[in-house]
Amino acid sequence: MKPLLIVRRYPYEEPYLLHLEFAASNGSFGGSTDVYWNIEDLKEIGKALQNFPSKIGDEYRDEYGSENPEKRCYRYFLIRVYTTDSVGHCAIQFIINRNADEPNEGTCRFSIRAEAAAINRLGVLFEKFGELQHLEFRWSSDEAELFLDYQPPICD
Repeated sequence: MKPLLIVRRYPYEEPYLLHLEFAASNGSFGGSTDVYWNIEDLKEIGKALQNFPSKIGDEYRDEYGSENPEKRCYRYFLIRVYTTDSVGHCAIQFIINRNADEPNEGTCRFSIRAEAAAINRLGVLFEKFGELQHLEFRWSSDEAELFLDYQPPICD
């Protein structure tokens, strides 16, 4: 399986609160979680990724919740986009924590290598997705597509 990000929107209390499911894989390791974002979160991440990177050493982070059990957050989700070297190669890191006790726990941490142009395309997807006209998008380093309906699962 190739590296992939799938984002699904489940209409909830829109346009004020979005119920989103993120499923990501670097081809050999992956994870998924759901989060509740507002529309401004989608616009912010879209704009940031469309202009990434602006310089060597650049990093963008969007964080949902906390891994600190004392804060009692529903989930923890981090998407971090960063440059990996001095010539502008990039990667996207995902950290997912269900913040649940055994036997329902679940955590993962991994990165997907991506060229800056692919990250910029991901930013366009996030921004268009924020128009609330589509229920799903799928992104990989060489493809980016919005869907009006949910797509069947990808199986190897």
